[in-house]
Amino acid sequence: MKKLNPRKLYIIGSVLAMLLVIVGMLLRFPPGPRPVCHRAIDGALQQWMLESGHTNSYPNADGHGSASLAMIQRYFGDGIQQYGYVPGLRDGDPAGLVFMYLKRKTRYSWHGDTQHGAFSPRRWMVLSPSFSPGSPGNTCPEGGELLDTSEFKKRIQITIAFLKEQQRPYWQDVADEQSEFLKSIKE
Repeated sequence: MKKLNPRKLYIIGSVLAMLLVIVGMLLRFPPGPRPVCHRAIDGALQQWMLESGHTNSYPNADGHGSASLAMIQRYFGDGIQQYGYVPGLRDGDPAGLVFMYLKRKTRYSWHGDTQHGAFSPRRWMVLSPSFSPGSPGNTCPEGGELLDTSEFKKRIQITIAFLKEQQRPYWQDVADEQSEFLKSIKE
Protein backbone atom coordinates (compact mmCIF):
# COMPACT_ATOMS: atom_id res chain seq x y z
CA MET A 1 0.00 0.00 0.00
CA LYS A 2 1.29 3.42 -0.94
CA LYS A 3 1.87 5.95 1.87
CA LEU A 4 0.25 9.37 1.60
CA ASN A 5 2.69 12.17 1.55
CA PRO A 6 2.55 14.45 4.65
CA ARG A 7 1.66 17.49 2.54
CA LYS A 8 -1.44 15.74 1.14
CA LEU A 9 -2.44 14.61 4.65
CA TYR A 10 -2.13 18.19 5.86
CA ILE A 11 -4.32 19.48 2.99
CA ILE A 12 -6.95 16.78 3.54
CA GLY A 13 -6.94 17.45 7.29
CA SER A 14 -7.26 21.20 6.75
CA VAL A 15 -10.19 20.78 4.34
CA LEU A 16 -11.97 18.43 6.78
CA ALA A 17 -11.38 20.85 9.67
CA MET A 18 -12.82 23.75 7.64
CA LEU A 19 -15.86 21.67 6.72
CA LEU A 20 -16.45 20.81 10.37
CA VAL A 21 -16.20 24.49 11.33
CA ILE A 22 -18.67 25.46 8.58
CA VAL A 23 -21.15 22.74 9.59
CA GLY A 24 -20.79 23.80 13.23
CA MET A 25 -21.42 27.44 12.35
CA LEU A 26 -24.49 26.52 10.28
CA LEU A 27 -25.88 24.50 13.17
CA ARG A 28 -25.25 27.32 15.65
CA PHE A 29 -26.16 30.23 13.37
CA PRO A 30 -28.46 28.87 10.67
CA PRO A 31 -29.06 30.95 7.56
CA GLY A 32 -32.33 32.71 7.11
CA PRO A 33 -33.76 36.16 7.44
CA ARG A 34 -32.57 38.12 10.43
CA PRO A 35 -35.02 40.74 11.66
CA VAL A 36 -33.88 44.32 11.95
CA CYS A 37 -34.16 46.37 15.13
CA HIS A 38 -37.85 47.04 15.68
CA ARG A 39 -37.10 50.10 17.77
CA ALA A 40 -35.25 51.53 14.77
CA ILE A 41 -38.29 50.82 12.58
CA ASP A 42 -40.45 52.65 15.12
CA GLY A 43 -37.99 55.56 15.06
CA ALA A 44 -38.08 55.70 11.26
CA LEU A 45 -41.89 55.71 11.32
CA GLN A 46 -41.98 58.44 13.96
CA GLN A 47 -39.53 60.56 11.94
CA TRP A 48 -41.65 60.10 8.81
CA MET A 49 -44.77 61.12 10.76
CA LEU A 50 -43.08 64.26 12.08
CA GLU A 51 -41.77 65.35 8.71
CA SER A 52 -44.89 64.45 6.72
CA GLY A 53 -47.43 65.76 9.22
CA HIS A 54 -49.26 62.41 9.38
CA THR A 55 -49.50 62.09 13.15
CA ASN A 56 -51.87 59.13 13.35
CA SER A 57 -51.28 57.20 10.13
CA TYR A 58 -48.47 55.17 8.67
CA PRO A 59 -47.15 55.47 5.08
CA ASN A 60 -49.57 54.46 2.33
CA ALA A 61 -48.45 54.69 -1.29
CA ASP A 62 -51.75 53.83 -2.97
CA GLY A 63 -51.99 50.54 -1.06
CA HIS A 64 -48.67 49.12 -2.27
CA GLY A 65 -46.54 47.70 0.54
CA SER A 66 -43.05 48.01 -0.93
CA ALA A 67 -43.66 51.54 -2.20
CA SER A 68 -45.09 52.51 1.18
CA LEU A 69 -42.00 51.17 2.97
CA ALA A 70 -39.85 53.11 0.51
CA MET A 71 -41.32 56.26 2.09
CA ILE A 72 -39.44 55.50 5.34
CA GLN A 73 -36.40 53.90 3.70
CA ARG A 74 -34.35 57.09 3.88
CA TYR A 75 -34.72 57.05 7.67
CA PHE A 76 -33.90 53.39 7.97
CA GLY A 77 -32.04 51.94 4.97
CA ASP A 78 -32.57 49.11 2.49
CA GLY A 79 -33.02 46.48 5.22
CA ILE A 80 -36.62 47.60 5.66
CA GLN A 81 -37.52 45.97 2.32
CA GLN A 82 -37.07 42.47 3.76
CA TYR A 83 -40.41 43.12 5.46
CA GLY A 84 -43.87 42.89 3.99
CA TYR A 85 -46.07 45.84 4.87
CA VAL A 86 -49.85 46.23 5.08
CA PRO A 87 -50.68 49.88 4.26
CA GLY A 88 -53.77 51.50 5.74
CA LEU A 89 -53.35 50.76 9.43
CA ARG A 90 -53.01 53.47 12.05
CA ASP A 91 -51.37 53.75 15.42
CA GLY A 92 -53.92 52.54 17.93
CA ASP A 93 -55.60 49.95 15.66
CA PRO A 94 -56.21 46.56 17.32
CA ALA A 95 -53.11 44.62 18.37
CA GLY A 96 -54.10 41.38 16.59
CA LEU A 97 -53.75 42.93 13.14
CA VAL A 98 -50.70 42.49 10.91
CA PHE A 99 -48.85 45.73 10.26
CA MET A 100 -45.52 44.31 9.04
CA TYR A 101 -43.96 40.88 8.68
CA LEU A 102 -40.71 39.32 7.56
CA LYS A 103 -41.27 38.04 4.02
CA ARG A 104 -39.68 34.69 4.94
CA LYS A 105 -39.91 32.57 8.04
CA THR A 106 -37.19 33.07 10.62
CA ARG A 107 -35.67 31.27 13.58
CA TYR A 108 -34.87 34.57 15.33
CA SER A 109 -37.07 36.17 18.00
CA TRP A 110 -35.38 39.58 17.60
CA HIS A 111 -32.36 41.07 15.82
CA GLY A 112 -29.97 40.29 18.69
CA ASP A 113 -31.17 36.72 19.27
CA THR A 114 -28.31 34.35 20.08
CA GLN A 115 -30.46 31.58 21.56
CA HIS A 116 -31.74 30.12 18.30
CA GLY A 117 -30.12 27.33 16.32
CA ALA A 118 -30.60 25.08 13.32
CA PHE A 119 -33.25 23.11 15.18
CA SER A 120 -35.25 26.15 16.31
CA PRO A 121 -38.64 26.31 14.59
CA ARG A 122 -39.01 28.64 11.62
CA ARG A 123 -41.99 30.95 12.03
CA TRP A 124 -43.41 34.17 10.63
CA MET A 125 -42.33 37.29 12.50
CA VAL A 126 -45.28 39.68 12.63
CA LEU A 127 -45.58 43.23 13.96
CA SER A 128 -48.92 44.74 14.96
CA PRO A 129 -49.76 48.46 14.62
CA SER A 130 -48.52 48.98 18.21
CA PHE A 131 -45.51 46.70 18.15
CA SER A 132 -43.46 48.00 21.05
CA PRO A 133 -42.49 45.57 23.83
CA GLY A 134 -45.15 45.24 26.49
CA SER A 135 -48.01 46.08 24.12
CA PRO A 136 -50.79 43.46 24.13
CA GLY A 137 -49.89 40.32 22.18
CA ASN A 138 -46.22 41.17 21.70
CA THR A 139 -44.20 38.15 22.79
CA CYS A 140 -40.85 38.92 21.15
CA PRO A 141 -38.24 40.92 23.10
CA GLU A 142 -38.51 43.96 20.79
CA GLY A 143 -42.20 43.59 20.09
CA GLY A 144 -44.02 41.45 17.60
CA GLU A 145 -44.96 37.78 17.56
CA LEU A 146 -43.82 34.54 15.97
CA LEU A 147 -46.67 32.68 14.23
CA ASP A 148 -47.09 29.39 12.40
CA THR A 149 -48.27 29.59 8.80
CA SER A 150 -51.96 28.92 9.40
CA GLU A 151 -52.18 31.62 12.10
CA PHE A 152 -50.18 34.04 9.94
CA LYS A 153 -52.56 33.60 6.99
CA LYS A 154 -55.58 33.95 9.28
CA ARG A 155 -54.22 37.20 10.76
CA ILE A 156 -53.54 38.70 7.31
CA GLN A 157 -57.13 37.89 6.30
CA ILE A 158 -58.46 39.47 9.52
CA THR A 159 -56.38 42.57 8.79
CA ILE A 160 -57.77 42.84 5.26
CA ALA A 161 -61.33 42.47 6.59
CA PHE A 162 -60.61 45.23 9.13
CA LEU A 163 -59.32 47.59 6.42
CA LYS A 164 -62.42 46.90 4.31
CA GLU A 165 -64.78 47.38 7.25
CA GLN A 166 -63.10 50.67 8.17
CA GLN A 167 -63.03 51.73 4.49
CA ARG A 168 -59.36 52.65 4.73
CA PRO A 169 -57.80 54.21 1.61
CA TYR A 170 -56.79 51.71 -1.08
CA TRP A 171 -57.96 48.73 0.99
CA GLN A 172 -58.77 46.76 -2.19
CA ASP A 173 -55.22 47.22 -3.53
CA VAL A 174 -53.87 46.11 -0.16
CA ALA A 175 -56.16 43.05 -0.24
CA ASP A 176 -55.02 42.12 -3.75
CA GLU A 177 -51.31 42.45 -2.92
CA GLN A 178 -51.54 40.54 0.36
CA SER A 179 -53.69 37.79 -1.19
CA GLU A 180 -51.06 37.29 -3.87
CA PHE A 181 -48.38 36.98 -1.20
CA LEU A 182 -50.44 34.43 0.73
CA LYS A 183 -50.92 32.38 -2.45
CA SER A 184 -47.15 32.34 -2.98
CA ILE A 185 -46.55 30.58 0.35
CA LYS A 186 -45.85 26.92 -0.39
CA GLU A 187 -46.43 24.76 2.68
